[in-house]
Amino acid sequence: MTSDRRRYSTKMDDDFYWERVKRNLGWLGDTEEEQRGRQEKLKDAVIGVAGCGGIGGATADRLVRMGVRNLKLADPDKFDVSNINRQFGAGVGTIGRNKAEAVAELVFETTHDVNIDVYPEGITPESVDEFVAGCDYILDKIELYELDARYTLHQAFRRSERCRFMMLTPVFGQRTFFFKWTKDSMTAEEYFGIPYGAPMNEANARRLISRFIPEMPDFPGEEMLERWFIDELTCPIFAGTPPLAQGMLASRLGQAITGLDRLPGSQELPVTPGYAMLDTQKWIAKTVEGKWWER
Repeated sequence: MTSDRRRYSTKMDDDFYWERVKRNLGWLGDTEEEQRGRQEKLKDAVIGVAGCGGIGGATADRLVRMGVRNLKLADPDKFDVSNINRQFGAGVGTIGRNKAEAVAELVFETTHDVNIDVYPEGITPESVDEFVAGCDYILDKIELYELDARYTLHQAFRRSERCRFMMLTPVFGQRTFFFKWTKDSMTAEEYFGIPYGAPMNEANARRLISRFIPEMPDFPGEEMLERWFIDELTCPIFAGTPPLAQGMLASRLGQAITGLDRLPGSQELPVTPGYAMLDTQKWIAKTVEGKWWER
C-alpha cells in the first residue's frame, strides 16, 4: 500500500453490530441460526467498488448499512458542481475532493465498524492486482468512456482465484441495465470490441454506446442523444435513476453473498453478453440471454 493511501480499520463491537443489522435478519431465514449465518456472510465479504460516483458511492454506503464490513474503494476523479445532482458525497463542502476519499470518510462515519481501503489513484496497471486481491465481488462503476481502466480491472478479475463475479449497472434516462461478468462469460474486451488503447473517436464511441445501451430509450430523440453521447462524449443522467440502480445492485449483490439468489423460484441474472433491464417509465423488467445483437 502506498504511503498516501488511507485505510480505515476498526475492531468490531459485536453488540453494536448485531443491534444495527437486526432488521435484516427477518428476511434471511426461517431460524435464528439460519438468519445469523447469512448475516455473517455479509459481515465477512470483501467488496471492491471501482468508481465512487453516481452509483458506486451510494452503493458502498448501502452495503455498509446492510452489514458489509470490508470495502475497497477506487476513483481518481474529484467532485465538481455537476455531480451534485446525483452523486453520494457530492456537495458544496466536497467540491475538489477525491471521490474515493470523500466517500470512504462518509461511509466510515456512518457506523465506525467497517474496514475500508482507499485507492485515490483509481484503477491503474500498477495497483489493480492489489485492489482486486482479497475481493469476493467487484462492482465496475468506472466512468463510461474510460475503457482502458475498465479492461485493466477486468483482466485483474480474471487473474483472481477468489473473486466470484463482477457487476456493472449503468443508467440511461429512466432505464438501468445489469451486466454480470464471471470467469466463464464473454470478456469485456470481446463484448465491447474496441482494442485496448484505441482512441475514443466517433466510431468507437458509437460502438461503446451500442453495447452499454442494448435498448436505447425512445425519448429524447436520436439527434439530442447523439449530441451528448457522441459529440460531447458525456453521459447525461437524470438524477432520479441512479438510486434505482443503487438499490437493485445492493439487493442483488446481497442475495448473491447470502445465497438467497439460489432459493427455489429465484431468477438468476444472465451473464454477459446477456443483460437485465428495468425501465420505470414504461414499467418494463426483462432479462435477455446470449448475443442479443445477432437476433
